[in-house]
Amino acid sequence: MIRFRVITSVIGVILQSFSGIMIVPLLAAVIAGQINSAGAVGLCMLSGMLAARIMASFQTEKGFDDLNRVEGMAVVSLSWLAVATIGSIPYLCFGFRFVDAFFESASGYTATGSTILHDFSLLNSSMFFYRGFTQWLGGMGILVLFVAVLPRLSISGRQLFFAETSAASKEKLTPHIRDTARHLWVWYLVMTMAETTMLVLFGMPLWEAISNSFSTISAAGFSPHPESIMGYQNTRIEWVLIFFMFLAGGNFVLQVKFLKGNFRSFFGNPELRLYAGIIAVATTILFLVLHVNGQGGETTIDTLRISLFQNISIMTSTGAATVNYDLWCDSAKVILVMLMLIGGCSGSAGGGIKVVRFLLLMRYLGKVILKTIYPKAIVHIKLERRIFKESEIQPVLNFVVMYFLLLVFSGTLISIIEDDLTIGYMGAIASLGNVGPGFSAIGPMGNCYNLHWLTKFIFTFLMWAGRLEIMTLAVFLRPETWRDSKW
Repeated sequence: MIRFRVITSVIGVILQSFSGIMIVPLLAAVIAGQINSAGAVGLCMLSGMLAARIMASFQTEKGFDDLNRVEGMAVVSLSWLAVATIGSIPYLCFGFRFVDAFFESASGYTATGSTILHDFSLLNSSMFFYRGFTQWLGGMGILVLFVAVLPRLSISGRQLFFAETSAASKEKLTPHIRDTARHLWVWYLVMTMAETTMLVLFGMPLWEAISNSFSTISAAGFSPHPESIMGYQNTRIEWVLIFFMFLAGGNFVLQVKFLKGNFRSFFGNPELRLYAGIIAVATTILFLVLHVNGQGGETTIDTLRISLFQNISIMTSTGAATVNYDLWCDSAKVILVMLMLIGGCSGSAGGGIKVVRFLLLMRYLGKVILKTIYPKAIVHIKLERRIFKESEIQPVLNFVVMYFLLLVFSGTLISIIEDDLTIGYMGAIASLGNVGPGFSAIGPMGNCYNLHWLTKFIFTFLMWAGRLEIMTLAVFLRPETWRDSKW
């Protein structure tokens, strides 16, 4: 049973908190002396507070301790839409059409990094700060943040936390979800500050360093430079980003455990080892392909750096670029497409199917093959010390099937609308995986500005579905979900 009154009220509390946190980009605009940006963000805050006031008034209870699992999923799904809608207001103030403003806002909050920005002179430095800040909030998860800081959501935090984070990983740092969320956000903030400091030390202007750090740590990809990271022509900056992109694509819970001294859990994690192994193998293959085809850098180290940067950027769904890889040969592009599908680790800022699901699928297929040879054999699927039952593997299989069905359906539909196979399928892969850039017109040096308005809405839906990992949305397609619902 779904209680719409309770759901609306919770979303109102979240919007109220969201409006409050917009004080950060507002102060940035004031410090920069850019009144137009301050007014745009201020209007966003006021609109969010007004909407929140109306929605929160539907429920007078002080807590939401009886929020059930389906209601938690509804809150998470609709909150992302509500935040993206309110977050589009600053773009509207700068002359964007609604479909473009909503696209840019949703791309930021879902940490996708696709853009319709065809002319970077349309925005000033504080708006680029705001644009990066939206990614930073979305990278870790807006709901995870509010679970950490809002007492009213602390009891129902378990439902919201699990509805927003990876369904393949329910790992916690502490017995209390609220404490876990706090630990994760502290580490997230520390990484952002550390990267910003290093980028400034290596010659990047402060405002751009902050914006690029927001994009890197959130595995999103928005950059204040029209040529992405390639525009800085600074190899030291690229190595810094390689390191922090790798962290952004890894499991944040494991990283915090490592900092607490739990080295065995960190180095013994099979997902992390596979994650590092895939990057190592893919980089070696891409290095050889670029070297043979003469599309690498001037030196061997340059080619290695380019290969490593692009592989980590694509696999973690960051989408930053140091070269225009759309000009590469098809054999190099295939490697990037495979990494787009795999994605980062569970519990990370990365998108895609997630490494842990591929790991479980490989072990499940190994079990199926072994059972075919030895029908009476008892074969377990084991991950670390945990033995997975068939019922626990089924959701993984369901997710992968639904992922590819949505990918094929949307890719076909967009290909028909745009009359372009590359834009259709690569756009669908990049959007659903929250990667951002694809190939052709929507490549690393391109944008989505000239696409059909319907294509933009489909891409936006895919970003939303990918960020929520599909299953959260799929639940609401079943008629049983709506049975006995009430206001």
